[in-house]
Amino acid sequence: MYQIDGIVIFESIDYALVPIYFFFIMLFAFAIRNATLRDSPMQKYFIPGLMVKIAGGLSFGLIYAFYYGGGDTFYYYWDSKAFNMALGDGLTQFYRLLTLPAGEITIYTSKYTSWICYFRDPAGWMADKVYGIISIFTLHSYWAMTIVMATLSFSGAWALYRTFYKLYPQLNQQLAYCVLFVPSVFFWGSGVLKDSITFGCLGWITYSSYQIFFRQKNVIGNLIIILITAYIAIEVKAYIIISFLPALLFWIFLTYRSRIQLQFIRVISGPAVIVMSLVFGYLLVGKLGEEFSKFSLQNVVSTSQNYQIWHSYLAETSHASGYSLGTIDGSWQSIVKAFPRAVTVTLFQPFLWQAHSIVILLSAFESTFILGFTLYILYKNGLKRTLAAIIGNPNVFFCFFYSIIFAFSVGLTAYNFGALVRYKIPCMPFFLMGLVILNHLTAVDRKKREQEAGQHRVKKQMGRAIQRKPQLAFGKLPS
Repeated sequence: MYQIDGIVIFESIDYALVPIYFFFIMLFAFAIRNATLRDSPMQKYFIPGLMVKIAGGLSFGLIYAFYYGGGDTFYYYWDSKAFNMALGDGLTQFYRLLTLPAGEITIYTSKYTSWICYFRDPAGWMADKVYGIISIFTLHSYWAMTIVMATLSFSGAWALYRTFYKLYPQLNQQLAYCVLFVPSVFFWGSGVLKDSITFGCLGWITYSSYQIFFRQKNVIGNLIIILITAYIAIEVKAYIIISFLPALLFWIFLTYRSRIQLQFIRVISGPAVIVMSLVFGYLLVGKLGEEFSKFSLQNVVSTSQNYQIWHSYLAETSHASGYSLGTIDGSWQSIVKAFPRAVTVTLFQPFLWQAHSIVILLSAFESTFILGFTLYILYKNGLKRTLAAIIGNPNVFFCFFYSIIFAFSVGLTAYNFGALVRYKIPCMPFFLMGLVILNHLTAVDRKKREQEAGQHRVKKQMGRAIQRKPQLAFGKLPS
């Protein structure tokens, strides 16, 4: 038995539960692969992708247990026990606890909520509910919960991979690396954390949106998936949906824009969608602000300031890896000014010299690779051609638009690399897929232009040969 802050995270039963859950999940995974992916190039990535997610989740738990000596992951596990206790008292008690709003005290549920860590935090309480349900099916074993959560998160990652595989089947290997095998994503997005929940939800939202708006398949079923996963994501981390919806609108619009017959409508539709996205985003933030005060328009600036102060304090007192975007003085001008720096720090940092722990150092190696790959794409294609490819392709535009908006939102509020490497994982697969698809499109375009240039040279040479041929024939005539 091993305890952290009085929470027992290792028990003798775990030695039996972990191999049992792993065995049956892998058995189920092999059955799904053999039934649905037998002749697909995706087949070879399914089992390795799942195993990497499970390994990432278990590694995350071990590092937090023996390296950090604790963390919020174990508090979610602690809170989830309340749902086992409520179910033991009957389905009615379980239902009351499951539907209970954060911070609300009732005579029926007070004995469960009085000791819960995240009960007064709406986002944390929603995560507690998710892990409470998982806890029931795993006999309240932290490590079995981790395996199940990693599997659920993998389902969302696989749904995201399937979406872009349908668009670019020739890039099946590159897309698999971008979605399934990015170290920070499968490490921070597989354990008992809010990030694992939201990452899985985001993958399913993307997949179901694609099925509805682009393929018109199983509309009712996919709409139900969107409603459930979007509700969970909004409750846990609302800014994920705030960032995603405008990008989705542009994705739909740019895809169908070419089908508009009237040129006048096609020209004005672009600015119209931009205005609609801004209005929709304004209304969305305002609506979310009614439920979550820190996302209200009035409090968004003060929220970023609070995060800045708190994470700066952690950087000074706990030897955490902090960064600064300059002074955020409460004005929108200061936030706009910080935009490029916030995006850069999210996508390309920490740098190697900014790492003060082994975990941040590993993230720094990954960030260095992403920075190098981005610079390679820009150098290879040039800024003008790169921008033209982004604007000209709806799928690439969607990936970069979402990843940049999301990168700005988390870069503005984290102010600490320890927090940033966790917060940024939803945007990293999209940014990397955008780079891969962009590189593919420009390579195809470059090959096409080379072929056209070669054909032009051949035609030119043939024209010259035809011009010379009569002269040679005339020279052979008898005098």
